[in-house]
This record gives sequence, structure tokens and C-alpha cells, in this order.
Amino acid sequence: MEVLKNYLETMFAKMPETEDVARAKQELWSMMEDKYNELIAEGKHENEAIGTVISEFGNLEEISESLGLKKDEAKEEPKEFSLENRTNSEQINYSGKRLVALDEALAYISDVTASRFLLGLGVMFCIFAPAGPILGSGLGNVFFLRLISGLLNGLGVTLLFVLSGIGVGLIVLSSARKKEWKYLRKKECCIDYETRDYVKNEKDINGVRKSLMLSLGIVLCCISVAPVVFFGTIFDGNFFSEALGPSMIFLLTGIGVFFILFSSAKEDAYKKLLSLG
Repeated sequence: MEVLKNYLETMFAKMPETEDVARAKQELWSMMEDKYNELIAEGKHENEAIGTVISEFGNLEEISESLGLKKDEAKEEPKEFSLENRTNSEQINYSGKRLVALDEALAYISDVTASRFLLGLGVMFCIFAPAGPILGSGLGNVFFLRLISGLLNGLGVTLLFVLSGIGVGLIVLSSARKKEWKYLRKKECCIDYETRDYVKNEKDINGVRKSLMLSLGIVLCCISVAPVVFFGTIFDGNFFSEALGPSMIFLLTGIGVFFILFSSAKEDAYKKLLSLG
């Protein structure tokens, strides 16, 4: 809903502050809110619902008559960006560049974020993988488990391959989520003023979140050796110092790397969109 509020504010940013405009703004917000809630109730994804609402109510010039606004009041966009059906994915602006509208930009941000999430998970599982044989070997040396040490070692090696396979699969899947956006690199594209203002605002808001996740990831990587030191000091030559401590290096490092990779997911999407100009 915050996205729609920001979009509405941008739509009316250059409008005169009159009673008619204020009334029209409130009326349009009610219509957008009702439509959004209706789509969510139907099971639509948040980004899909936002894109539908913007495509239906996002052109102030087209709906000015129903809101009681004069034609000259509704023309808040520069002439070169006053295009019909602004959300059409094949829209071309006055200079011949492909126009990426707000609903399309939201879908791009969502896919980039999901792709980086899958990439982070994939790398994390690959880093987890060596912990399997270490834990299996360590458990096999525990007194009451020595009878099944061979089985435990086998399970540890199996876990190595399973985690590695899952990790590689997630990494491959992450790249597939961005295939449909190749045109952003291969074609000349641009964004309109409303999309640019929204992306810049979201980029500023996301800055704090990015910093926190990045810091957490770095801290986890730095303290990954702490369990080895701790268990080595308290326990000598047993499962904790020889298996659990070393395996936790991979676990903490994997989680830390995940946070580091995922922290810049949205940031990269914002920078790419803003670079379109």
C-alpha cells in the first residue's frame, strides 16, 4: 500500500493545491485502495495487484473527467511522456527508447530480489556441505557410536553431495529468474519521472536495511572460528573440539555469506533502473 501512496503523491505533485484537486486525490485514493484490497482478496501477489491498480488508475489525464478535474489540471506529466497505456511493455518514448513503466519496474525488482535470494541460499548450502563428513567422522568416534562409525561416515559423505547438489541447483535456478530482463542490457531503455522518483525513494529507505544485513553477514564470518577456540579450550580431543567446532565454521560462514549476498539484492535493482535515466 505504501507504494500506491507514493505513486499517488507523485501523480499530484505538480497539481495546484485547490479544493477540487484535494477532493479528486482523496477520491482516487479510495478507488485505488478498494481495487488493491479486492485483488489481494482474489489471491493476487502484492506486486501484481499494485501493477494492475496503477495500469487502471495511473493515467490522471484519462480519468480526470470522472474525478471532476479540468483537462489542463490533469496534465502533470511532461509532454514527451504523455503516452497512452503507459504500462504497455512495448511502450516507446519520444527518443525511441523502450519505456519501463512502474509496474514493470516493480516486477523487475521482485525478480532480482528473488534471484539473489536463491543465489544466496545456493552458495550457503555449498558452504555447508563440508560440514557433513566432519560431523559424520566425529560422531563415529563417540564411544557408544563406534559400532556404526562406517554408516555415520557414509551419511556424512552423502550429506556433502546432497547439500552441494541443492546448492548448485539453486544457483542455476537463480539465473533463470532474470532471463526475461535481458532486454534491459541489450536494448536502450528509460524510465519515466514517476518511476524514477519512486525508485530513488525506495533506494534511500532500503539503505539502512542493506547496511544491517551486510554488517550481520560480516560479523558472522568473522566469529565463525569462535566455536573452535571455545570448544578447544573447554574440551580436549572429543566430539565438540574435533567435529562440532570445525563444522560450525562452515555453518556460520555460510549464513554470513548469505546475508552479504542478499543485502545488496534490491540495491542492485534500484541502481540498474536509475541508470536507465
